[in-house]
Amino acid sequence: MIPSPYSPGSLPAYLAGRGHELQVIRDRLARVDALGRSGGPLLAFHGPRGFGKTSLLRAAQREAVASGYLTVWVTGRDDAPLAPDLAGALAEEIRDNSSLITQASTLLASLDKVQVELGVPGAKVSAEKTPKTPGDAIERSLKQAAGLARRNDQHGLVVFVDEFQDAAKSDRRSLLIALQHFDGAPQGHPVAVIAAGLPSLPSAVTDAATFGERSDFHELHLLNDVATVEALKLPAEHVGVRWAQDALEEAIELTQGYPHEVQLLGEAAWNAARPINGSMVSIGNVREGREIAERRMDQLFSARLAKTTDEQRRFLIAMATLGDGAIARGSIADQLGVPTEALSRPRQELIDRGLVESAGHGRLRFTVPGFAAHLRALGDGS
Repeated sequence: MIPSPYSPGSLPAYLAGRGHELQVIRDRLARVDALGRSGGPLLAFHGPRGFGKTSLLRAAQREAVASGYLTVWVTGRDDAPLAPDLAGALAEEIRDNSSLITQASTLLASLDKVQVELGVPGAKVSAEKTPKTPGDAIERSLKQAAGLARRNDQHGLVVFVDEFQDAAKSDRRSLLIALQHFDGAPQGHPVAVIAAGLPSLPSAVTDAATFGERSDFHELHLLNDVATVEALKLPAEHVGVRWAQDALEEAIELTQGYPHEVQLLGEAAWNAARPINGSMVSIGNVREGREIAERRMDQLFSARLAKTTDEQRRFLIAMATLGDGAIARGSIADQLGVPTEALSRPRQELIDRGLVESAGHGRLRFTVPGFAAHLRALGDGS
């Protein structure tokens, strides 16, 4: 048996359906390369969990490295400041880059100071050239690292920030201010910042700074049928295995374009088929793997439901009772026996968590196919 080419929960072998988003990133980095200047305002991608946001950023990072950029990856956290994490990641990248490290002693010393001064409570080192605030640290670290990269035959610096909405408001604001300063500076600062996060990301950006509304926001959607086929078919063909046409059609119907479930079903069907070079994944293999994929989806739904409040849970169950498609807000209120005004807070909280989304004026729908059925099954006691 050839090992499965599918990777639920991690970077897929082939990032299907995100060609437009990757091109948007390439175009942004082309500005940095051509002009030697900032990449402009924040470029941010948002969508529910399991839509491939992290995979998109990782794929873009690999391309950026191959194209000659210094890159750094950080993840927004509400329990730790961003500046020391960013400084540590930059220092690690520079130390791993043989063409940069010989000229980076001053910068590395500065980055090490940021980590100690701002990352360890109570720790102190020499205050010489230490930024006064986390915002100063972020801006100076990015500026110096980008300049170092540009002087050493690299195009500039690309910062990838995952889960941006979870970063502290002050860190979000600091990063946005730094980008604004870079964009308006008479001298070039070849820095681009690309972020990803939940549907609450746009509001988290504008809440941090009003000028954050000038950020370039892109929403990720479910995969269309062609992208679903590509996500299943192309990784298999790469290792000499084919998918039967009816197996692909069955997979499209079962996954409904949810990227994480496509990977789950692909792996489950593959393990059922146990293919060797030249063999085929059949519709029978898909149906055999369906139970495993659905069980793992149920585990995912249960984990997400466990993190909701009682009020949010009642809202979701009432919505699921009314069907799988777009549901009128008034119908949800009637189901719960409350005025529509009482739905405002749980509605927004569930949108921010990526569990539901607007489906037009006064209407909502679940973001992940199958969640409504899962909730109805709970109501039936199954």
